[in-house]
Parts: sequence; C-alpha cells; structure tokens
Amino acid sequence: MTTSDVVATGLRCNYLVDPLAIRDGAPAFSWSIEAPRSITQQLAYQVLVASDMKALERDEGNAWDSGKQDGTTVVDVRYEGRALAPLGRYFWKVRIWADSGGPSAWSDVATFEVGMGGTGAWTGSWISWDEHALEFEPASETGPVDQVLLGLAPAPYLRHEFDVANELLYARLYITARGLYEARLNGKRVGDQVLAPGWTDYGARIQYQAYDVTAMLSPGANAIGALLGDGWYSGYFGFQPKRSGAHYGDHPELLAQLHLHYRNGTSEWVVTDGSWKANWGAILHADPLMGELQCSGLDPTGWDGAGFDDNGWRPVVARSQDQTAIVADPGPAVRVTEEVAPHALAPIEDGKVIVDFGQNLTGWLRVAVTGGGGETIRLRHGEVLDAAGHLYVDNLRTARQTDEFWTSGGPEVFEPHFTWHGFRYVEVAGYPGMLAPESISAQVVHSDVEVTGTFGCSDPVVNQLHANIDWGLRGNFISVPTDCPQRDERLGWLGDAQVFARTATYLRNVLAFFDKWLDDVLDAQMESGAFTDVAPRLGLAWCGAPGWGDAGVIVPWTLYKMYGTLGPAARCYDAMTRWMEFIEAGNRDHLRTRELGNNYGDWLAPDGDDTPHELLATAYWAYDATLMSEMATALGRDEDAAQYRELARDIVGAFANAFMDNDGRVMSDTQTGYTLALFMNLVPSHVRSRAADHLVEAIRARQWHLSTGFVGVSYLLPVLSSNGYSDVAYRLLDQETLPSWRYPIRQGATTIWERWDGWSEAKGFQSPHMNSFNHYSLGSVGEWLYRFVAGIDQPPDGVGFERALVRPHPGASMSWAGATFHSRRGPIASTWRRGGGTLTLDVSIPPNVTASVHVPSSDPAGVLDEAGVGPNAVAEFCGGRGTHEAVFEVGPGTHRFVGEYATTGAAIS
Repeated sequence: MTTSDVVATGLRCNYLVDPLAIRDGAPAFSWSIEAPRSITQQLAYQVLVASDMKALERDEGNAWDSGKQDGTTVVDVRYEGRALAPLGRYFWKVRIWADSGGPSAWSDVATFEVGMGGTGAWTGSWISWDEHALEFEPASETGPVDQVLLGLAPAPYLRHEFDVANELLYARLYITARGLYEARLNGKRVGDQVLAPGWTDYGARIQYQAYDVTAMLSPGANAIGALLGDGWYSGYFGFQPKRSGAHYGDHPELLAQLHLHYRNGTSEWVVTDGSWKANWGAILHADPLMGELQCSGLDPTGWDGAGFDDNGWRPVVARSQDQTAIVADPGPAVRVTEEVAPHALAPIEDGKVIVDFGQNLTGWLRVAVTGGGGETIRLRHGEVLDAAGHLYVDNLRTARQTDEFWTSGGPEVFEPHFTWHGFRYVEVAGYPGMLAPESISAQVVHSDVEVTGTFGCSDPVVNQLHANIDWGLRGNFISVPTDCPQRDERLGWLGDAQVFARTATYLRNVLAFFDKWLDDVLDAQMESGAFTDVAPRLGLAWCGAPGWGDAGVIVPWTLYKMYGTLGPAARCYDAMTRWMEFIEAGNRDHLRTRELGNNYGDWLAPDGDDTPHELLATAYWAYDATLMSEMATALGRDEDAAQYRELARDIVGAFANAFMDNDGRVMSDTQTGYTLALFMNLVPSHVRSRAADHLVEAIRARQWHLSTGFVGVSYLLPVLSSNGYSDVAYRLLDQETLPSWRYPIRQGATTIWERWDGWSEAKGFQSPHMNSFNHYSLGSVGEWLYRFVAGIDQPPDGVGFERALVRPHPGASMSWAGATFHSRRGPIASTWRRGGGTLTLDVSIPPNVTASVHVPSSDPAGVLDEAGVGPNAVAEFCGGRGTHEAVFEVGPGTHRFVGEYATTGAAIS
C-alpha cells in the first residue's frame, strides 16, 4: 500500500466546515476516511493545528500536535493545545494509520477562527433610529386604512463611511441584531445568509455571525450599511395579539464590528456607534407573519456606497452594551437553497392569477415586472385552494402572508428581505400586463442542512411520502424546529421535535442545527427544572408536559446515538438532571401522575385520545431514565448511571403494576399504549409477544388503520417490525383511506399534514383553528423507512455507526427498496430486490465501519455472498413467526447476498 491509498476527508470543526467564529472552549475535530476496499479501519491518527499556514506546510503544529494517537475514533477529537487567541486564525490537518500499513498522506488543510469572546469583547453600541423623528407618513394604496399595517414601521437603513489603509491583509465582519439584519459593504450584500442572526431568547442569548469581507474592501473610502427587520424580536409572532414589545422589544437594533488586519501587523476596528446615520427607504414594512411592503421608487440609490450624500439622514440612536450574552452562531446558516418555477398559472376574476408551484414550501417570491409606475402588485400566499379554485387562507388565522410591491416604472425585480411564508399557491393581483411563468419564481428558504439520506422503492406513493417528509423538514427547520411555517404560531415545540428527531438525522445532517436549538431549550428551562413546551419560550409558562419536556433528554440522546457525539449530552447534562429531579419530586411512587403541565397526551389522535395520559407520562419517564443511564455511562458518570438504571427498574415495575395485566394487555387497549410499552421496554419479557399480539388486535379492530397521534405514530411501525409483524406495518403503510399516510398524498399533498384529516372528501377542511398542511410530526415514519424497509440501523448498543446493522424487512407491496445514509463515518447503503422466489441484497460499508448483515430467507443456510460463501450464523428474524435470517459479518466495501425468499412472517388476515 502507498500513502496515497487512504486519506482523511470531510474535515469539520465543531460540526461545521471552516467556521469563522467558534464557540468558546476547546474545539472538536471530525473527519471521515476515503480508502480502497482493502482498508478495514483506522488504527491511529495525528492532528496538527497551527497559527500560520507556513508552519503547517512544514508539518509543524505550533498550536497543537496530538502526536500519534491509537484508536478508530474520527468523531469529536478535542483540541488539547495551547490557549487559542481571541480572533485567532488557525489551520489544521490530519493523517491516519490504517490496518494495512504506515501513515497516510496529510489531508487537505481546514481552518477555523476564534470568535469575539464574551460580551466584554464588543466595544460598539447597539444602534437603531428614532422612527418618530423621521418624516415618514406611508399612505395605503390598497384601500381602507389597515390598523394592523399601521402598527408596522419601515425598515431602518443604517450607514457609515470609513477609510481602509493600503496593504490590507484580511478583514472580518462580526455582526448581529435584535431583529433581523442584512449587511451591506460598498454597494453589495455581505454573504448569502438570510433571516440572520436567527432566533434565540434575546433576553438570554444573542447570536452573531462572522463574514470574510476582505475582497469587498478597497484602499481609501468605503461604506458599510445594514437594513433591519423586526423578525422574531419585535414583529408579530407566536400567538401575539399585537406588535411592539409583546415578546422581546419594540424595534430592531444593530451591533457590528469590522476588524481590519494589515500586512504590517496592525489592525483597527470599525464599530457601530453614534457616528452612524439612519433613514428609511424602499421597505415600508416587513413582518414575519404579515408580509413585506416595498416601493422601489423610495430606495435611496447608492446609500450603501462611499460618497453618498447623507446630509438628509439623521444620527442613529446609540445604546450601550448590557449583560446579555453575545455568542458565536453554532448552527447552519439559513439560506435560499433552491428556486422553484411555477407549475401552472390559472387566471381568476378581477385580473388575478393563481400561481401553483406544485410544491408546498417555505420562503418567498421573486417577481420581475415592467410597469408604467404606480401599480400595486399584491401577493397572497396559501397552502391549498378551496373548492372554487381560490386561495384558502382561513387556516392562517391572523397571519396575512401578503407581500405588496409598488412599481416605479421600467423593468424591476422585487424580492422580500425580512418575511417568509408557507405556501404552494400565490394569488397575484395587480400585475401589469400578462404574468408569464418566467417572471415569477419561489425561493426556498431553510437552515442549510446537507442531505444525508436518500430512499427509493418500487412504490411511487411511498417515494412521494419520503419526499413529503423531507420537504416538511425543510419548511420547518428555520433556525429552530418549528411546528408550521404559515400561520400565526411557528413555534419550536419540543414534542414535535423529539418524535421527529431520529427521522431528521437520517434525512439531513442536523447535528449543528439541533445543537444550536438545545441552547434554546436550556435557556427556556424553568427554575423548577421543568423543560418548557416550546423553545425559545417567548415568555410562555407552559412546561412539564409529558412527551414534550422529555425532548430535553431524548434529543441529546438521539444526537449521541446517531452521530456518536457526546458534546450536546455533556452540555445538557445538568439540565437533564434537573428535569429528572423535577419529575421525581412530584411523583415519589414512580407513577408520573402529577406536575404534568398541559398534558397533551397522544396529541391529535384520530377519533380522540383514549390512551391514559398518566400511562403515557410514566412510559416517557422510564424511557428518560434509561437514556440518562446510557449517557451517564458514556460520560463516565458511573454512579449516576447506576442510579438511573435503578430508577428505570422502579418505574417499569410501577408501570406494569398500574397499567398492565398478566397477559401483556395494556390499560385502555390502545395502539399507542401498546406501542409505548413495547418500544420503551416496559413489558416483562415473558409476555412481550402477547403484548405485540394485542397491539395487532387493536389495529385489526380499527379495520387495519392506525389510531395514533403525534406520540404513538413515531414508534408504531418500528415496534411492529421489531416484534415480527412487518406485514402489519406494511399493511398500515399501504392503507389508502383515513387515517393513513397515503390519503393526503392521494389528495395531492406534497408535505406532511398536521392532521390525518386536514382535508377529507366527507368533511372538507378541518377546523381552521389548527390545520397546517406543512407539519412534520406525522412524518416520523421516515425512521422506519430507513431502519426497517431499507434496513440501515445499528446494534442496540451501537453509537455513531461505528458498527452498522443492515437488516432489511422486505414487504409484500414492494419488489425493491433501498437507501443510502451518509453517517459521520461515511455512506452506508442497502438495496434489496426480490422476484422469482429470490432475494438479492446489495450492501455498501464505508472504511472504518464493520457491519452485521441479516438476510431474511426461507432457507437461510443457503444464502451466499458474492464469493459463494455462506453465512456466519443463522438466527430467528425479528420476533420469529416462522421466518429466519442468514447473518454475515462484513467489513468495508460492497457486498451482494442472494438467497431463497418467501415472506417475512406469517400473513395476517
């Protein structure tokens, strides 16, 4: 082997590629391995970190040289070098030793930079304007005075000029806002991030972003500017009955510091202070829920460039720093990730046009127009149409989702800055001339989480289901995991996030995204230790709800399980401990019957929630205790781990005594009751099969329909497959009538609905009080598609896919299915095809990973791999019921297995 045969790739620092401002503390490094099939695993690694590129080119780690460290780890290698300098730039690379020889070549160089540090490092002021001192009286051009819109102020335009000396080496802009900002330098937008700085509890923590702006500056006069939007800070949001201070503050503010580094070793700062000037311009209002109003003719052309005459502008209002924490943004940026062209245009009355984009999405429109000037183009956004083909907006409640553009004449392009909408359809009114498809497009906006999972099968409806699940994630992962992107809510509900988290980890790399959101969860935790129902909290006192507050334990565990990282669990450990103490303090008998908060139960279960709420609550408490014991063990807290194991045993015993009989029957006989008891290992082993049988009977009693809500649905199909009933799981997946996953798709759904019956042929629309058509919770079935249909999983004690378990569950309704999951160690793929009594399974395993491959077969001993070799073992297949499997232990590379195949389990009728 030569050193070029293997190399470390995909380098990440704190889960991000080349971050410009990292969290305080020691950064964590990760990588994956590219290698030929002959490489089984990494045996050792070496990391070099240097403060200058020349040192690293000499293979000198003048900040840290880890030396050769034995081990297979490629995840979260902690920096242990000399203290990192504030605002310091660092370069790093890694090499590895593989099982076939000496060290590899060094990886490509990656970088990271240290951020601003604590609040004291910011020397600038918070700046805004006195809107009452500005001469601004916007007149409504659309009819009667609108009291809501009268409460909206124009967007502040802020600017400042400064000089740059010769020989600039590099420059960084550190910037944040209470509200939203769009930074400008010398007439150009800074970066491609939108809706920055993102949503946090602004009273506890404000994020900032860092940008490399070196290429945007030139010697001599330069200009820096920013637009501000109300955003989550001072706009309408989350059940807010009025604007101005209902949640955080009454107007947006900006804080920015531009750091100029020169080749002679000197540096200087340009900061926000009282020398900046303010005015208003084209953006007459911009609100997350209500929409944006622009008049291009009012734009102060050249305002963001040097030499602009700002004599008519007023001094900003500057406010000194307070003690609110200002932290580097640890999450992925929100960006425009895709542009969608219209699917169809349909004229309706009064010259209006309904534009159908063919996909329910989140974002805004870009509209090109050539007008005579003075026209008002009005864009109303909605998810669905009513029976007459008009825009249906009743489910938006008070959210208007309406943008307006006032033309000034000639060719113009309009695009919002500080609003976003959930929509598939847009009603366009007032467009001058004929609206052409090429004149309008939808900009898809969400946190830029990279795709890690692909899935396909022989059933096009299931493929659409997978697409709907992913679009639901995209539409609701905007800085925080929200419940819906369209109505007057858009909150980070913990219950929704925890049931969907594992599905999300298969679809996209959400590690940094959830890591950031867990800071919001910690900020929101009550003094009692109770986790809140939503995070950020928005001042709401809702807390302690079973299945919702438990996300504070389940999400860190999910990140540990799927990504192999203990960082979030370590950071959240004290908060998780306080949560467990909160529950136990009110429930000394180990039944969770008190301190249940809003106690949502199995939310939105069809035909009502019959699962006892105390049963659900106690099940989650036992599950929390089990997960806490696992995380405590991994963190080296052995005494805590033992205590949590004992607590789990006590709760399981109390659960069995209170909610189960000796035949494995669970009180209330609901699908969710059995599902939770089985999934959370609350059923005594000797009656586990009977409990699974009772679950199937409960499904049969519903004419083979599910009856689960938000909580039960995420575990239902995994429980069935794990207990030998994959045929029943497929039967639920294949169900066409309500309630089912297929019914909304048959009605044209392109995202997951909040309710199984958001619209039905029998009743029409569900209650507009709560009826989102883009709500990811019921899409938690995606986990089952990857783990069971395609079979990409881990052993029960597996973490981070260091060892994979490939165990597909072929179903009668599919002739083939397959998926690829890009784990942090590399891509794992599994595709099966069956026909003519034969099953063929193709598996791909990345370097540094081993796998146990289980091939279901009617003759498991006769299953052969590509070399004609038989299995290492034969075993019972997931609960038995007459089916067995061939077991192969494999290493990296591609593998094919072929064997006889009849069915998975006995048929249920």
